[in-house]
Amino acid sequence: MSSTDRQNRLLLAEDWTKVYQSYRNAEFRSYDFDTLRRAMITYLRQNYPEDFNDYIDTSEYLALIDMIAFLGQNISYRVDLNARENFLELAERRESVLRLARMLSYNPRRNQAANGLLKFETVSTTESLVDSNGSNLAEQTIIWNDPSNSNWAEQFRRVLNSALPQNGTIGKPAQSKVINGVLTQQYRVNGGQDDVPIFGFTKAVNGSPTQFEVVSTGIDTELNNIIEENPVPGTSLAFLYREDGRGANSSNSGYFLHFRQGKMQSNEFNVASPSANQKIAIEAQNINDTDVWLYGLDTQGFADKIWTQVNSTEGNNAIYNSLIKKIKDYYVVQTRGNDEISLVFADGTFGNLPTGSFRIYYRTSANKTLNIAPAELTNITVSLPYVSKAGTTETLTLGLELKEAVNNATTSESTASIRSNAPQTYYTQNRMVTGEDYNIVPLTTNQEIVKVKSTNRTTSGISRYFDLKDVTGKYSSTNLYGSDGVLYQEQYENKTSFTFATQTDIEGNIENTILPIIKSRAISNYYFGNYAKIIVSDLNARFKQSTKTTNSSTGLLQNINDVPFQVGTFTGGSLKYVEAGALLKFKPPAGFFFIGKGLLTSDGKAKGASSYKWVKVISAKGAGTTLDNWRRPTCVQWYFTWK
Repeated sequence: MSSTDRQNRLLLAEDWTKVYQSYRNAEFRSYDFDTLRRAMITYLRQNYPEDFNDYIDTSEYLALIDMIAFLGQNISYRVDLNARENFLELAERRESVLRLARMLSYNPRRNQAANGLLKFETVSTTESLVDSNGSNLAEQTIIWNDPSNSNWAEQFRRVLNSALPQNGTIGKPAQSKVINGVLTQQYRVNGGQDDVPIFGFTKAVNGSPTQFEVVSTGIDTELNNIIEENPVPGTSLAFLYREDGRGANSSNSGYFLHFRQGKMQSNEFNVASPSANQKIAIEAQNINDTDVWLYGLDTQGFADKIWTQVNSTEGNNAIYNSLIKKIKDYYVVQTRGNDEISLVFADGTFGNLPTGSFRIYYRTSANKTLNIAPAELTNITVSLPYVSKAGTTETLTLGLELKEAVNNATTSESTASIRSNAPQTYYTQNRMVTGEDYNIVPLTTNQEIVKVKSTNRTTSGISRYFDLKDVTGKYSSTNLYGSDGVLYQEQYENKTSFTFATQTDIEGNIENTILPIIKSRAISNYYFGNYAKIIVSDLNARFKQSTKTTNSSTGLLQNINDVPFQVGTFTGGSLKYVEAGALLKFKPPAGFFFIGKGLLTSDGKAKGASSYKWVKVISAKGAGTTLDNWRRPTCVQWYFTWK
């Protein structure tokens, strides 16, 4: 009985009516420090007016309230942040967005390496060769389409044939295909090396040293495309011969090698005890989206077999690859933050578990947009060892040049793009059936695709040879069908030159030549396409003026609590770009407009009234957090001058 009575008293203390009575006046919508502090003091005043009435600043009890409010704000911030990171639309951390996208079976795209073809401009060999005129070609540089050498074509071919096997000389290609109307043939150098046939070089692109690699060039007969061959140690370098029917002067006729921006790297790892859905992390940043190869190694450490990369190890994709194509050794390259990757293997049912030693090849690229002009990739020299017909080891030296501009490099897929593409791709269920599917899927395959527009013009069960009967009349008259079209952007650089002899000529050229170029839409498109805007509006930064002259002002940037922001090299955030020469876009306070040289007015119809003002940073001083004022040493210091 005593136990039951005691239990009833304990339960009575937890009666919901008492709990409700105790907390009915509590403010549960308070999250920040000031609101929490005010809510606690209000609650105490209303419920315990006689027990707690000492609210002076020196009170120890008030210090406890401040501490509780501080902890409450921190906890509220963390809870809110964690909650936001669980929703794709609200997540800010890159890793959170990638994880949520993977839940929708969407693998974000990594950066794409700039790539193209380099044409053979010169060839030379150390082997003793004689042309039809009896001239020894050893150590002689043969120039393609040399107007001063009527025998250049024969000599060029003879030097190349010396480095090719007997059954693979010019005219006997290993592969042949017509690609985009151009005859393309593949030839392979006759051995001579033990490593992967990759040759690196560095050139300045847009004034910045950039790494490139010349790679073994192959032909994808299914996709009708030029590709980089799989990097296999000991494989000889392959190159292409292309002929577009326009003669030797054409940039598409001649001998070519494929190049890619970046640097090939390799890692080896061992899986002793495999498990279902085994995951191997590759700790290297900026691994591009296409150049990843995985090999299983034999007991001697040599590449034994290549594993197949697929889009997914789950669902229909795994069944398709394992049951129809009989592929059991496959894996997925999973994108992580900073373009790092993880290798995800099968579950052991539809695909084999990884066992033993492996070697992975991958290329890290610049992860930025590059516009490579032909003049930037010239005088490239590649020396290839080969075995001659006589069995001696010789060296073939190639002089390579870029003939057409390359602008196919892209950055990794942005967070905003992932938020948009992941749910839409999940909707398509990995198929392209409806017009909406055709509008979505291409956007997820390559970052170069900006916009896709597809329209349903017929449906299942309606013959394509009947006139369309659209009730809107929009497509009823359509009776011609064409293949898919592509609208793409091609960047190029124009050069304008002028001469002058007098000051009048200079003024005329400035007025008639330079100013129209600066005002042209092409310059605007170039600026907006190549120089990204740095958004800092989320910082709620405000400019506090310190001094003012006719054309300039000094001051600092503060947050809403009047705490100065650090800028330039002293911070790693967006404000690191605030330095001499930067442009800042200022917005006036609510209800005001800019007029003249930065003055404020509340009259929105005033002459020259504007809702923004662009200013230029003339100089930046220090970290931007203290004021250099000898008369008033307690003042804060200006950190940049703007006008």
